[in-house]
Amino acid sequence: MPTIDDVLAVATAAFAVAAWVVPPVRYALSFRKGPRDSLSVVGRVIGLFVLTALLSAIAVVLALLTLVFSERTGWGWFGLGAIGVYWFAVATFFLISDHLARRCRQQNGGP
Repeated sequence: MPTIDDVLAVATAAFAVAAWVVPPVRYALSFRKGPRDSLSVVGRVIGLFVLTALLSAIAVVLALLTLVFSERTGWGWFGLGAIGVYWFAVATFFLISDHLARRCRQQNGGP
């Protein structure tokens, strides 16, 4: 019979991996039906961030519980690391895309 240590470790790893996998898959599958209007794409992106934030919050709480109450702290650190790397990658992507868009506007004579 699994103990609470095992349950917390598995749940932490599952939600950390789900935060990486589920939102992009859900976003890609949402395009099976064509967008009805331009606002539907905006809604999909907002939904993507809400889903990712919820999965990340759950993973962080489980990781902290694993670190505090479990002897299997490696899984807690894995969960925190996976969520931290994910959000760092998202922020880096936004910074790079903003920089490239700004450079493109300057080359084309925009403001």
